[in-house]
Amino acid sequence: MNQGRQPVRQIDCVVFDVGNVLVRWDPRNLYRRMGYPDTKTTSILAEIGLLEINHRVLDAGGAFPPTLDALVGQFPQHTEFIRAFDTRWVELLSGAIGASLDVMQALKRNGVPIYALSNYNREKFDIARSLFPFLNDFDELVLSGDVGLVKPDAAIFEVLIRRCNLDVSRTVFIDDSADNVATADRLGFATIHFNESTTDLRAELLCLGLSQDLR
Repeated sequence: MNQGRQPVRQIDCVVFDVGNVLVRWDPRNLYRRMGYPDTKTTSILAEIGLLEINHRVLDAGGAFPPTLDALVGQFPQHTEFIRAFDTRWVELLSGAIGASLDVMQALKRNGVPIYALSNYNREKFDIARSLFPFLNDFDELVLSGDVGLVKPDAAIFEVLIRRCNLDVSRTVFIDDSADNVATADRLGFATIHFNESTTDLRAELLCLGLSQDLR
């Protein structure tokens, strides 16, 4: 939803997150294929802190092999589980989110600048965009792995604002993370907290003041 903000006067551009806004990403996709029940996956991830390491280290540009080697040293009983997060990383993905992609492409057709601000390791993002060529279509892309900053830290938003000379009051930011949306909201963006099951992205953008036809 748009966090209760009033409609903006005019939308100049739209900023997309990538994971779980445009491309589905879920560790359970991989570990189910390896035979782990979801409850076991959740338990192991919490035990070894892999998602936090992914967020704060790998997404910030850390290299996968040495980072995961260190984790294996701490939790040798989960060696296969940990190493698969790198060697079988592509199996974390499960396809494009078609409705979001349709909106992104409609914005592009209508001349609305589209940007991406995403927590993503550069090596893995390059793999993702080889699988999903539309990830090459942004007018500007700020990756956490390139700048060494991660959302929800305001500093990475500031990189995007400076690089694109954004008027945040005329910019919509779309993300599936409530924490990321909260930072964007504090910075003055119009915001959409995205949920694939419940968010009508077209309707939300029109409500916020987008004048272009997205059909």
